[in-house]
Amino acid sequence: MPLVETNRALAGPAVLKSSLAQHGIDSVALDLNADVFLKFKSSAHQSYLRDFFYKQIIHDEIIDEVNLMLHYCANQIVKLNPRIIGLSLFADDCQVFTTWLCALLKQMVPDAVIVIGGPGIVGFDYAKKIKKAKLINDYISGDGEISFVNYIQGNMEYTGINSSSWQPVEDLMKLPYPDYSDYNLYWYDQPSIPLIDSRGCVRSCEFCDVIEIWKKFQYKTADFIFAEMMYQIGRHNVHHFDFRSSITNGNLREFRKLIVKIAEYNQTKFRSEQISWEGSFIVRPQNNHPEEMWAVLEQNNAQLFFGVESVIPRVRHLLGKNFENSDLDYHLQMTQKYSILVNLLMISGYPSETYEDYETIKQWFRDRKHFANNSVKLVQIVPLGIIPNTKLYRDSKKYNIINADSGRGWVNQELNISPAQRTTYHNELKKVCSIECNFTVK
Repeated sequence: MPLVETNRALAGPAVLKSSLAQHGIDSVALDLNADVFLKFKSSAHQSYLRDFFYKQIIHDEIIDEVNLMLHYCANQIVKLNPRIIGLSLFADDCQVFTTWLCALLKQMVPDAVIVIGGPGIVGFDYAKKIKKAKLINDYISGDGEISFVNYIQGNMEYTGINSSSWQPVEDLMKLPYPDYSDYNLYWYDQPSIPLIDSRGCVRSCEFCDVIEIWKKFQYKTADFIFAEMMYQIGRHNVHHFDFRSSITNGNLREFRKLIVKIAEYNQTKFRSEQISWEGSFIVRPQNNHPEEMWAVLEQNNAQLFFGVESVIPRVRHLLGKNFENSDLDYHLQMTQKYSILVNLLMISGYPSETYEDYETIKQWFRDRKHFANNSVKLVQIVPLGIIPNTKLYRDSKKYNIINADSGRGWVNQELNISPAQRTTYHNELKKVCSIECNFTVK
């Protein structure tokens, strides 16, 4: 469910479709987010729409636009004469739109069963509340590949159905390849195929809820992933893949095998038929990622997302990132040497960052501006919002944080830096990166 600001296909509907088909159940997979995002991009009121989707603030100027989006989504669903409607929420931000859509669907197809799932149903006891209001029939927590099949088959006692407790899929490689046959992959601005190579993470970052959802890191083997790539290329003639996992190189042995397979494949193809991919990438000590690995990555046409978070070693180590700034510099040098594009993912105003740290971070970017628009394609800087059900949230009192429930309105009383001051710093940092250092910043 929208809004997810991406011009790429989302995997959820295709994953569920293939799991249902494996058990002889027919379904249609709709990526409704793609249509809503297109309407969002063409709107003259994007800031107001962001207020609606992300902050639940409704401006009079966008009422007609939101109403149009809702009716469009409802009509796309209703015209298929559904018996069961499954809505997958990507994030908490989807909840208000989903509530209104469910209310509209209940009017248009009152006999259809509506069930919701996805990570976006967890926050604020949303699923329980919307079920109590009779806007949905049921909800499913956690991985849906098995539980949704059981739901359709009538096994209402299966774990995760109308319950917050659930059992993760035990073996990812027993699941079928996602079925994108209902998608027009060339309709998107950037045709690509989502690829789920792992679940969970090998890191324990205190601000992240991934390790709370999937406590055990699971990965697919290089052979399995490469076979899936070959299957999807043969079916859709799309050669670009988005790794939709927390980390692509969590299992370094299988990662090295995979990039060698891709490099060998690409050597036999013209550029237009070569595989390219992008995914999150752990920065590790230099000896874990020797130079020969980067030479192979160059032949993968890869774009890497480095989860740096903070360039202050003290802060980064405490939040769960165990590498040094010298390791990060090495990685940047390798990406530049081997023409590998990289996005730097940063958090501004982490609870343990001081005013002195703020100035150090600005200087770090000034000292590395030679990477701007070279190997570093984009710097993504987001202000920290404390997510419920994370270590940071649970330890907020230990960190002397108040207002942890307010998302980005929290305050570390020990440092006494207000949300407004963090916003000022966030804007200053973006200006330093973009104007002084010529990085492309988001």
